Amino acid sequence: MPPRTGDITLELDTLRLVVNPQIGASIVSLQLRNDRDQWAPVLREMPQESTDPADAGSFLMLPWTNRVKDASFRFEDQTYTLTPNHSDGTAIHGIGRDRAWSITDRSPITARMTLDTRDDPASPYPFGGVVRYEVGPDRVEIDLSITNLGQHPIPVGCGHHPYFHRHIFSDADRLRVQMGVTGRYACDDCIPSGEVLDDETCASLRDSAPIGNPGLDDVFAGFNGQAVLEWAASNVRMRMRCDDAYRHVVIYTPKETDGSPNEYVCIEPVTMVNDGFNLMHRGVEGTGVRVLQPGETLRTTTRMVFETMS
Repeated sequence: MPPRTGDITLELDTLRLVVNPQIGASIVSLQLRNDRDQWAPVLREMPQESTDPADAGSFLMLPWTNRVKDASFRFEDQTYTLTPNHSDGTAIHGIGRDRAWSITDRSPITARMTLDTRDDPASPYPFGGVVRYEVGPDRVEIDLSITNLGQHPIPVGCGHHPYFHRHIFSDADRLRVQMGVTGRYACDDCIPSGEVLDDETCASLRDSAPIGNPGLDDVFAGFNGQAVLEWAASNVRMRMRCDDAYRHVVIYTPKETDGSPNEYVCIEPVTMVNDGFNLMHRGVEGTGVRVLQPGETLRTTTRMVFETMS
């Protein structure tokens, strides 16, 4: 296959971010340089020949996050039928990642891209998206917003789906993850089916334990917008700082076929719970779903700040 085109590189001395507007405005690569002048990927590197956003280092999720059960939901007495795009029959991760975005402005360290779905027959309703990436000396900042471009209220959510390496500069890294969460949703096949319960996994996250190999694909409530990832052998700490819109987080720790840990761990800040549209319709509180009036915008900011541990 021919190499992918359209990559945009934003770079300073210690951080190199590559994004691609044609592939859902996804992150193709995020690399960090240490004090020994070594570069290493923090996020999964997208293969050069791939144009599939599912291969990205991180992709955007909008206007919903994670799954919508049976690819269908009701809102204000109307049924919305989505296109199922997962083997379990759900509609997963929204449609923003599967669309080409338009680059509107850029500099050596910033890029802004927009999405307009008013003429998209696969969109459940007309909405617009704007994402702005910026690289600083020690951080990556991502501003993501959704606007209702239609004439009627719409339910929305958004989020990020980064694939973090377990190892950066050293094979001896044991990735530790610390965050404030209050509970984990009881789920059947990643669809909430019961109460939010505090448990040992939540306690482990609060205590900054090694992430290990728990085989998680779970959504947690009460996210305080702060997550700390530590790669001690590489002497790297990353602080993820999300604004108040992000009150849920999904953690995905896939396993290999032999049961060993996959190299990647997904820490996904999201504004809404899995299947939030259907839960809200049933009267469940705390879903995080935002209802936007015509012309109204949901704005969010996520920062990834890097520092040495010693």
